[in-house]
Amino acid sequence: MNLSKHFKLEEFTRSQTAKRNNIDNSPDEASLYNLKRLATELEKVREILKKPITITSGYRCLDLNRKLGSKDSSSHVVGCAADFVVSGYTVKEVVQIIKDSYIRPDQAIAEYDEWIHFSISKHSGEEPREMYLTIDKSGTREFSIA
Repeated sequence: MNLSKHFKLEEFTRSQTAKRNNIDNSPDEASLYNLKRLATELEKVREILKKPITITSGYRCLDLNRKLGSKDSSSHVVGCAADFVVSGYTVKEVVQIIKDSYIRPDQAIAEYDEWIHFSISKHSGEEPREMYLTIDKSGTREFSIA
């Protein structure tokens, strides 16, 4: 199923952990609606980067999210977040480009210099917080390209 021009549902629901643990990671209707909103925003990111985006973690049903040790309040659980990488760009470059663009995420986080966490507001029409952060072994702090 296509969520947008370049993104398929399978990209957002694929999980080796779910497969290994026989967890059904299918989204409900509300999460599917949010995944379509998320894919629309990620299309904008893809457009400004002029490169494909590889989703490394998208939708997580509550069982999968708990198995991964994430909080129940995670935006991934409701289809409002995805982690991704972009070949040819560093994680910090991508977050800086998003920050400097017209795109208004709820959060764009450079995580461990390995992936970008990108989320949208949990409710359609809700203003995004536009938080730009870095998370690494030193903790969480405001994003800086340096």
